Formats: sequence, structure tokens, C-alpha cells
Amino acid sequence: MDNKDLNDDFDIKQYEKYFGKSEETPEKTEPVKQYEDIQSDSGKKPKKFNKTPFLIIIIILFIAIIVAGIFLVRAFGSRINNYKEDLPTIINTEASTVRVTFPEGFTVYQIGQRLEENGVCSAQDFYTAANSPFEGVEIPDRGDRVFLLEGYIFPDTYDFFKNESAQNVVKKFVNNYKSKITPEIEEKAKSLGYSMDEMLTLASIIQKECDKDIDECKNVSSVFHNRLKNSRDSYLGSDVTYFYLKNMADYLGGKDSERFDALLLNYYTYNKYRKGLPSGPICNPGIKAITAAVEPNETGYQFFLTDKSGENFYYAETYEKHLQNAKDAGLN
Repeated sequence: MDNKDLNDDFDIKQYEKYFGKSEETPEKTEPVKQYEDIQSDSGKKPKKFNKTPFLIIIIILFIAIIVAGIFLVRAFGSRINNYKEDLPTIINTEASTVRVTFPEGFTVYQIGQRLEENGVCSAQDFYTAANSPFEGVEIPDRGDRVFLLEGYIFPDTYDFFKNESAQNVVKKFVNNYKSKITPEIEEKAKSLGYSMDEMLTLASIIQKECDKDIDECKNVSSVFHNRLKNSRDSYLGSDVTYFYLKNMADYLGGKDSERFDALLLNYYTYNKYRKGLPSGPICNPGIKAITAAVEPNETGYQFFLTDKSGENFYYAETYEKHLQNAKDAGLN
């Protein structure tokens, strides 16, 4: 059967058009004109980019950054300076750290020597820094001291840079001291009628008297408090105040020097010399001795001594008993 008989309206052109074989020629389209042609046709020039608003924004941002920078410097400048001070004075490829331990009872003189031995800073530079005022350390009566900051160089283990500045080293010691002295300790010193500097002086004497047995420090403290209770002009009678000077006589110019003699009047707490407390601490005490100074045991002791080992303590309320203790301890 002929296909045409199925649909009398069949058109071969429609068939070819449907399958993309139309004989009709597609209309030609004109190419898109270039930007220049469009410009010439319209007769108008393109608008120029206006930079002014962006420049104003950039200037405003720049000013805002400067203002913010000034604010941050004022707000955090001191912290930045503190950080800088913690850096070694000499920064080079050889810079390194060293850990050094300072026992309780070490003097500024001994600490300076140990710092120099470990390459931290020179002993003389440290002595100079330890003889200078430190912000936050109140010393009501500076008097004539060997080292102004004796007593405030807290004994502990520290990490230092080699070739660190002596001022920065002192800062680490004193900041550690300040962190250990609580408001409670300061309040107890005040309640006893003493400044913290005076209590630190007493603590340094207790520390040296109890070098061999620090657990005796509260009994020893009670002896000194009992002697000073009636009068601040009592003689403290502690020979460790003399040994403080004797052990660094060379640094002071020798035992026959005028400097040594002048200091003797301020530190030697026996008859015809210094009454009451010496003019300043004689070492750098630990926290046990400091606590003992503000919390003495309640006793009636007026005297104490140790045997030759320094480990056995004898206490007495009367001088007669004290003399008997000396015989019992094997002392002349």
C-alpha cells in the first residue's frame, strides 16, 4: 500500500524541515559591531571611572588605623615594654638560657658571684642594679645599707638569658618577691607595729640564725620579738649581723677601711653598736623565715644558742639558764 494513501496532506518539505534538511536558506544576521563602532554610532564617549569616592574611603580607613594604633600603644605600651625587657640585652646567634638556683639566705654579694659564674651578667653590674631604687618596693628608712635591695632578691630557681641586663635580672628577683608577699603577711607586720621592710630585716636575721634547721625559725623569732617588745632600743644581740659584713669585707675595702667601720655601726647588733634592728636585711630570706617574722611562737624566751653543729637549739627565759645551756651545749 502506498504511504501517501495514509495521509493525503503529506508534504515532503515539512518532512525535510523536521529533520534539518530544509532547502530554505537561513537568514543572515549582521555581525555584532565592535565597541568602537557602537561608540561612533551613538556619538557618545564612555564615562570615565571616578576615583574620588574610593580615595576618600582609603583616607578615612588610613586615619582610623592610625587612631586605633595610638589607642593600642597607650593601652598596651607598658606590657610591650615589659616584654622587651625580658629579652636578652645582646641578641645574637649565641644567645641561650641558663637555669640557676639561689639558696635561701644568700646575700646579694653571693648572688652576684653566682650570676657571673653562670654567664648571666657581671657581678659588679648586678651590685649596681641591686643598689638602685625599684618601683613598687617601699623602704621608709633607707639609711646606710650595703645594698638597697638586699632582702628583696627572692631566693629561688630562675631561667636567665646569658648576657642578660643586670636591671632585668633584678626585676625577675623582685617581681618574684612581690608575688610571694601576700596582703595577709603585710597586714600581720602592720599589726605588730612594723613596716614590711623591718619585718624583712628581722626575717633575714632569723634565716641566718636557722641556716641548719629552718624549722626552729618561729622559736627564734619569738626570742627577738620578746627582746624588742618592751623597747625598740633594746640590743638584739645577734652575731650573724656582724658576719654579714665580715663575709664581704674585701668588697667593702677590708675590715680596717672607713667604709667597713661606718657600716659596723649600722649592722652590728651588740652593746655600744646598733640598737634594735640593723639598718637593713642581712640576706635574702625564704618564705618560711618571712612567715616566722610575722608569726612568732608565743614563748617567754629571751635567749637561745646552738651547739657547734648549729643543729641543736637551746632556749632560756633567764640569763642564768642561758649560761647553763652554754655548758650543756659544750660551749665555752
